[in-house]
This record gives sequence, structure tokens and C-alpha cells, in this order.
Amino acid sequence: MGMGRGEEAEKGIPRIRPLPEELIRLIAAGEVIERPASVVKELVENSLDAGAREVVVTLEGGGLRRIEVADDGIGILPEDLPLAIQRHATSKVPEGRGLQGVSTLGFRGEALAAIAAVSRLRIVSRVADQPTAYGITHEEGRTGPVEPAGRGPGTTVEVRDLFHATPARRKFLGTESIEGLRVLRLLERMYLCRPSVRYVLRSEGREIARYPATLDLREAAVAVFGRALRSGSFEFRGSGGPGVWVRGIASHPSVSRRGGSGVVTAVNGRLIQEHLVQEACREAYGDLLPGGRSPVVILHVEVDPSRVDVNVHPAKREVRWENPKDLRENLVHILRSRLAELPRAGVPLSLLPVWQRAGREDLPGPLAPIKPAPEGWTSAQTTPFVAPLPEGGEEVPALRGTGGFPSLRILGQVGALYLVTEDLEEPGTLVLVDAHAASERIGYERLGEELREARQVLLQPYDLELTPRQQEALRRHRAELERWGFEIDPFGGASYRVRSVPTLLGLRGRPEQVGELLEELADGGRGVPGDSEFERRRKTVACHMAIRAGDRLDLAEMRRLLQTLSATPRNFSCPHGRPILVRVPRPVLNQWFRRP
Repeated sequence: MGMGRGEEAEKGIPRIRPLPEELIRLIAAGEVIERPASVVKELVENSLDAGAREVVVTLEGGGLRRIEVADDGIGILPEDLPLAIQRHATSKVPEGRGLQGVSTLGFRGEALAAIAAVSRLRIVSRVADQPTAYGITHEEGRTGPVEPAGRGPGTTVEVRDLFHATPARRKFLGTESIEGLRVLRLLERMYLCRPSVRYVLRSEGREIARYPATLDLREAAVAVFGRALRSGSFEFRGSGGPGVWVRGIASHPSVSRRGGSGVVTAVNGRLIQEHLVQEACREAYGDLLPGGRSPVVILHVEVDPSRVDVNVHPAKREVRWENPKDLRENLVHILRSRLAELPRAGVPLSLLPVWQRAGREDLPGPLAPIKPAPEGWTSAQTTPFVAPLPEGGEEVPALRGTGGFPSLRILGQVGALYLVTEDLEEPGTLVLVDAHAASERIGYERLGEELREARQVLLQPYDLELTPRQQEALRRHRAELERWGFEIDPFGGASYRVRSVPTLLGLRGRPEQVGELLEELADGGRGVPGDSEFERRRKTVACHMAIRAGDRLDLAEMRRLLQTLSATPRNFSCPHGRPILVRVPRPVLNQWFRRP
């Protein structure tokens, strides 16, 4: 027998009730609007759907204080302005055709309503054949009247005080600098999806980036990723399966990026995040690229709208394919075929099995890496390599450990990365040392100090060209970089000169890596969960200062590395948590060789 309402209340059973409309709007907004870049994406997509030929994005406070997106599109009729802010109101679903007829970049009818729920929103628009523009404002859940305003044909959407009504959301955002760089990265990728449109980004009263309209996808890629792609890339095209066509630009193996940041995917002109494409690119390039790196690939997919579901994600970041396996296999085949046509010069030297004469630049023909090297030659690839001991068979002086660090005798270097040593306190125990991780820890600890004196002024400044995003990262972090030993000066336009780099253990930093360093700083740097933004930048710079795989050390350099490491705090792991030393006890060696 059921209980009455009074009995239910007495028992403390929670009742089901409809949520207030304002709370519904805030929940829906949280699915669509995550940060300033989310706002920019939605507004720019609206501009593109309106036929804009130029889109100008203006930021204040990284977009948290103000975002403005202005275009020269077809505009919005005055009587439609109030509807534009309502949920599930859109001009992008053809009447009577449903979702299958949608071919625009956005159609869920949630974007402007979601933005209005978490900000102060104003829209000003003028249709080309009308003499007057009209505007409307939405604040604190109230929509004002439609009133005459001033602007030329097109639409301007202004968003102020993002997340002012949900301050908890701001705690999960980066600094204004980081959020501004995220907007810049987004705009770069949207440009690569629709390069026929001119894009301009302004921030704090200055122009940050300008991407010219072009029909040449390679030139658009050069504007975003740098001039190395002009000669270091190839075009590709083909079928991705029934009703699917692919085309794009891909880099030679000699041009790569860390992680998957170089892969940009557009589906019918819409920017998406597609893990399937990134996996296909990694599979196609295989061992042509070092671990942890990916090619630059700008992929345009044209697909029959009935064969792809673009309505599976509130922020329209993902799609669902009808035949994902076909697309992946066809894309791998197309890229591999084009890579096979490249001249041998397109393959990085470090990946070719050759021997290099010590002290000479010329290379003989390829030899099988398993053969012993001729006398006086060393392996030019990262195959196992042991540094020679001193001539005459003299004993290598031991390194006496302190503070828990083991006492070691250096045996050599293997793989042009790992130091091979023996623990003198436990004879027969091998201790392997990751030279990169060790020097990264040393560099990280030293970056806590003033390093202006620990730098090397280059006799010949190193010239490089920076992308707009790299330039903005340099502008925002110049003071830190100078404190850590970098001196980078503008040299006209996008050209810059590296005049000094930090030094570590007698080895200087690589000026040719400055562009990649700035790219990582623009992404916020590399760290571990819980790191502050400063710590992420510090760890990123330490990684770029460190010894790298392929750097062969002589005996004196190995000793210097281990001596410095032994006196360095937290010398058991690198700043990212990877181990520095690995022990192989004598019993384990015996087991490997099946000895008692």
C-alpha cells in the first residue's frame, strides 16, 4: 500500500521535480562552452556559414573579459535577432528536410543561447540591402529590445565577462595568456579548414596574427606551420571509401611535430578532433619518425552527409563514420604510396643504416647495421654503441657516490643515450643511466636559479622564422627565457635571431630547437597533473636543454654528468617522473644466462 505525500516527506524521500529554466540553460551551456576558445569556435563557424570572406576576432583578457567576432557575411534580419538567442532556434536546418539535409558547420541551435547563459551578449547585424544595422543585448537572463545600431554589412557578436555567473568554471581555466594562445591555435586550425577566408586576431589592442585568404592549401600550411613545409611537403588525394574523398598536404619525414599537434582534420569544412586520422597517420609513417613525433598532415575529407553523423557531440568536435575501417585503411594506403615516391633525401639521416667516418662529412653507401664497423668508423644511427675506454687498458677512475647515490665505474654508452656503469658497492650489478632524464633533472633544478651567466653567446647568430603563435609565445614569455639564458631578437617581419642559448654541463642548447620550444610554450608546456603553469614551462625548457638521444658523450662528459647528478636534489627521476637509474643485479644477469 503506497504512502501519501505527507508520509513521503516525513520519510525524507527526495521528490522528482523539473529544474528551473535558468539552471537548464546553464547545464546546456556547460556542454557547449568550456573556455574562450569554445566561444570563438562557435561564433566563427556562424560567420563562415553566413558566407563571410573575412573574420576578425578581438580579445581582451585572453577572451575572459571580452570576445568580439566581426564578419562581412549576409547578416541577420532585425526580426530574427531575438530568435537567435533562443535555444534550438536556427536557420541552418532546411524546412521539411530534418537533420539529413544539414550541410552547414553548426546546426544544433544551442551556441548563441549557451553563450548568452554564461556571459553578457550583444549582437549587431546589418543585411546588405538594408540601410541600417540593428542590435540586441542579452544580460542576466533578460533580452533587450531590437534597436538601430551602427556597422557595415555583416554581423558583430560581442561577449563580455565570460562565466561571470558561474565563477567556479573560471577555476578550471588557464591564465589570460594561456587562454589567448588557445584561441590563436584554434584560429590557425580553422584557417587550415577554410583557407579561402581571411582571418585576423587582435588582442589587447594589437594585431597578433593575420592569415591571408588563399586557394593553395600548401601556402596556408606554410602560414601556420612555417616555411619548412614549402619544400618539405607533398600533396595527396584519393578515395576514402564509398562516398568519401580525401585530399590534403603531408610533410616529409624530415618535418615533424611532437605528439599529434600537426594533424588537422576537416570534414566538409568543419574542424574536428579525429583520433582515427591521427592513428592512420602514425601507421602510414611507421618508423620513418622517431617515437613521440607525428607528421604535419592537413586532411580535408569530403563526404556525403548521409554517410557521417556530425551531431554526436554538443560542441561538434567529433563525428561518427559509416565505415571508419575503410577510411583508415584507405588513408594509410594513400599516404604510404606517396611516401614511397619521395626521394631518399626526404628521409631523416638518423633513420638510414649508414656508417659515418669520424671527423668527415661524406657518407659511404649503406651497410647492414649488424656488421661490425670498419676501423675508425662509428655508427651514424642510434644502434647500440659503446664509448671506447681509455687507450692502454687503464682503469677508469670510479665515481664515489654520496648521499645515497651509488659509487659507479663507467663502462660506456649504449644506444647513444644510456650510460652503462657498474655499482662498485655491489660488484656485478649493472646500473643503466638515462642521459636525457639525468640532464633534464639537472637542468630543471638549475632553472630555479638566475642563469644569465650560464649561457653561451653564439659567434654566428642563428636565424629562424617564427609562426604567429610562436611569436606570441615569445612575447609573453620573453622575460623568463632571458632569465634562463636565451636571447632572441626580432629581425624584421617573422624573422628572428637567436643570439645566446643556455649551457649545461659544458654543452650548449640547440638554437635550431627554439621554434619547437616556443610551440610547446604556446601549448602551455609539458608537465604532470597538478603542475602550475610556471612549472610546466620550467620543465619544458629543462627538457630542451637536456642531452638528447643520439648525443654521444666522451668519457669526460659522462663523468661530469654523473658527478653533477650525484649532487643534484631528487636525482632518482626526471621532472616528468621517469626513472633516471635502473639497476640490474648480478642474480638477474645470472638468470638471463641460465647460470646457477
